[in-house]
Amino acid sequence: MTRNSAFLALGFGVFLAIAEIVRNWGDWQAWPFWIVDFIAAGALVWGGLRTLSQGSSRLLSAAWGFTVGIFWMSFFSHTETLSQGTAETYASGAVPESLLTLIIGGMLLAAIAGLMMSLSRRSI
Repeated sequence: MTRNSAFLALGFGVFLAIAEIVRNWGDWQAWPFWIVDFIAAGALVWGGLRTLSQGSSRLLSAAWGFTVGIFWMSFFSHTETLSQGTAETYASGAVPESLLTLIIGGMLLAAIAGLMMSLSRRSI
């Protein structure tokens, strides 16, 4: 399971970095609001590579835990925005708030799954 978590982390980390660039291109928020996504992406890639090469999943578990925290906050802040009826689009109107919230929710579920797999002692 740890190996699967490492492969998931590699794909998730690369996707997260690319998605963050695409989402914010031309209209970047203040840096504290987007830099955490790049930290998470980098930690996931580093943790995934280290787990695959050395077998240790401690860094991978930490990266997944950090990522779960980021996506937890993001998902529920977007859900609150939708429930208040103040939804707006991001990235110059490219992605509607409801779709963005759904994508973030799916990524939260994937991050939770990655964390659970990284904590498994089985290295299948």
